[in-house]
Amino acid sequence: MPTGDFALRLSAALGGLVLGLSVAVATPASTLVAIADIGFTDSSGEAKDQRAEHEARRLELTQALRADIGRDDQLESLSLACEGACRLDGEGVEALRQRAREAGAAYVVVGSVHKMSTLVLSMRVAVLDVASGKLVLERLLSFRGDNDEGWRHAGDYAAREVIGRLAAR
Repeated sequence: MPTGDFALRLSAALGGLVLGLSVAVATPASTLVAIADIGFTDSSGEAKDQRAEHEARRLELTQALRADIGRDDQLESLSLACEGACRLDGEGVEALRQRAREAGAAYVVVGSVHKMSTLVLSMRVAVLDVASGKLVLERLLSFRGDNDEGWRHAGDYAAREVIGRLAAR
């Protein structure tokens, strides 16, 4: 039977081991979130060809959403790429949901930016439960400024909304 100082150290070590195990068991695994390539449409009718700028912003927005959501301790981001932007009609979203399910994701994020005029854009973002197909979150954001800062600001807000909803689940 251990006595004195040795018994105290053994007891402390065993107590720490048990506490460490309970913390490890209590820590939830991260939730896998598939994030599809964000889409873009332009009905502004501007004469200047801005396709290259818009494509660069679309790709940057998509990457930023994936990075921001993936930085949350409770969420893990999964890239769900398409050739060009992902289709967001009923059939396209269902195909994305199936791809997300096959990849082991719990949720899929889809979205698109629409340029309505020189200054005004909107961004629709939706999160679907992969297993049921039910809508978990949908936001229609309006933002001003067809520039890097405007797009970045909209993306930051969208990421916070998605994280807030999914981290609370």
